[in-house]
Amino acid sequence: MIRVKRNLISALYALVATMAMISAAMSMSITPIHIEMASTGLGSRAQITVTNDSQWPLPVEITVHNMTMDEAGGRSLGRSDNEFLVFPPQALVPAGQSQVFRLQWVGEPQLSRSESFLITANQIPVRLPVDKNVVQVVMSFGVVVNVAPPKGLPELKLVGTGIETDRKTGKRHPTVTVHNSANVHGLLPQSILRVSGGNWSHTFMSNEMSEKIGIGLVQPGKRRKFVLPVELPARVTNVQATLDFRPRR
Repeated sequence: MIRVKRNLISALYALVATMAMISAAMSMSITPIHIEMASTGLGSRAQITVTNDSQWPLPVEITVHNMTMDEAGGRSLGRSDNEFLVFPPQALVPAGQSQVFRLQWVGEPQLSRSESFLITANQIPVRLPVDKNVVQVVMSFGVVVNVAPPKGLPELKLVGTGIETDRKTGKRHPTVTVHNSANVHGLLPQSILRVSGGNWSHTFMSNEMSEKIGIGLVQPGKRRKFVLPVELPARVTNVQATLDFRPRR
């Protein structure tokens, strides 16, 4: 029985090691992961770069989905094939090399309000030799693309604060809810946000929000609630906040 257990453990270690080697060998990356575009002018063109860090050629296909976000940050995706021209739509990226995919907005040039998309680089599965015992790891990476109309600026306003407890850790975090009343999407990291409670306070500068919150997208006419990445002291029972929004276009 002990020998069987040892053999099983050895087999599991071997499987984990094999999977790790395969994952390392079949790696790819994409840059950037966030793009700001415009519906007209030079801003209507952009590009993404897919890098193949593996030792085999990597077949990649680009897909485009329109994206909406709810107040909690959840994404809803719908297939979109008419707003962007992607060149090339597919490519075989050689081992150790990169491929540039160019994006051209071909949708409505005079957009009435911003639109958001998730552009995804998908590894195309390939047929493996039947005599090879190999696990194929298929990867997919997404790029958030926001397309702004020719005119307008976002208007992010603070409309609510609160406290939320993490169910896993039990830690309490402040929350802020912001509303964008404009026709142009807003990005929360283009702000200075100060949160306080009692004699405690924390000021989020733009770079900290970009690093810890991410893009912070608030779509036109929508609200978005953000759980802030700072732990509240036990003595703080309510929070206040001020938002200094400084949009850039």
